[in-house]
Amino acid sequence: MRRAMSALSALLATAPLTLAAPAPASAATGTLVVEGDEVPRTRLVNPAPGCYALPWFPLFTRATVINSTDADVILYSGEGCKAGLLRAATSVRAGTTRERTLSGTHSILVQST
Repeated sequence: MRRAMSALSALLATAPLTLAAPAPASAATGTLVVEGDEVPRTRLVNPAPGCYALPWFPLFTRATVINSTDADVILYSGEGCKAGLLRAATSVRAGTTRERTLSGTHSILVQST
């Protein structure tokens, strides 16, 4: 009887946690494009939330981030959506375009909608 009560107490204690679980993140609607003079265009259609690697940028490449989605994105000057040593991350709001001078490895984080 005592074991049954302990099990029931544990079950009741975790019930609010399952009810309060966040809804799964949904993919952004629209297209995200990163392009530069000397790099192949990166085009993501309806991207799911997460980190995406970008091609390597030659020294001082002028690049454009066109965020035609309904989600904000963050451009990182390092791999794996981590900030690089010399440049902070750049936020690109939904529906906007940003130009940057890039060099080396970069990644982009699509945030959940």
